[in-house]
Amino acid sequence: MDEEIADMDKIRMKIFSLGDYSVNCYLLFYRDSKEAIIIDAPGGIEKVLKFANDNDLKLSAFVLTHGHFDHICGLNSSTLPFYIYPEDEQFLYNPKLNLSSLVGKPLKVKKKPLLLSEGVVKVGPFEIEVLHTPGHTPGSVSLRLKNWLFCGDTLFFNSVGRTDFAYCSHERLIDSIKRKILSLDGGVSVFPGHGPSTTVKREKENNRFFI
Repeated sequence: MDEEIADMDKIRMKIFSLGDYSVNCYLLFYRDSKEAIIIDAPGGIEKVLKFANDNDLKLSAFVLTHGHFDHICGLNSSTLPFYIYPEDEQFLYNPKLNLSSLVGKPLKVKKKPLLLSEGVVKVGPFEIEVLHTPGHTPGSVSLRLKNWLFCGDTLFFNSVGRTDFAYCSHERLIDSIKRKILSLDGGVSVFPGHGPSTTVKREKENNRFFI
């Protein structure tokens, strides 16, 4: 999936698959103004930052879908501000919560975040609808930009996020997906934190957790 390009109106998206856990990192930018944001900050984020620099993109911030280490471990490699939902803020500083202690590489983010709230927020020139979709973590969010939905580790192609870690809840996860994601228009494209993209319609009709 590394380095795919997609277009929507005046916005382009470049997809990078990064780090030991093949995290999907999404670089969104306007073709004309070159203003840009990055969704999630996995290891290997330097590759995304280099692409942005080589193409004269004007990065505003990272927006995080949740606080597990594989999605945040690139934050200390950049001076960009970043956003996270309040319920996951403590994951940034606690290796047990962000699960980095499990792999023997304890991670503590050195900077304080900006905090997201549910509803439409403006990050740089982008108006993003923040959907609080807890379950995989208490502060997991799905981020909607027009017909694109970035759902982190909440929903996957034919599957859902893991709930066998501390502070996870399978019941909350399924409820979040049903109420906040599967209620969207079927044509909305879904871009998860790992693996291939899908659509709301496809998951409603094929995902074994919902049919």
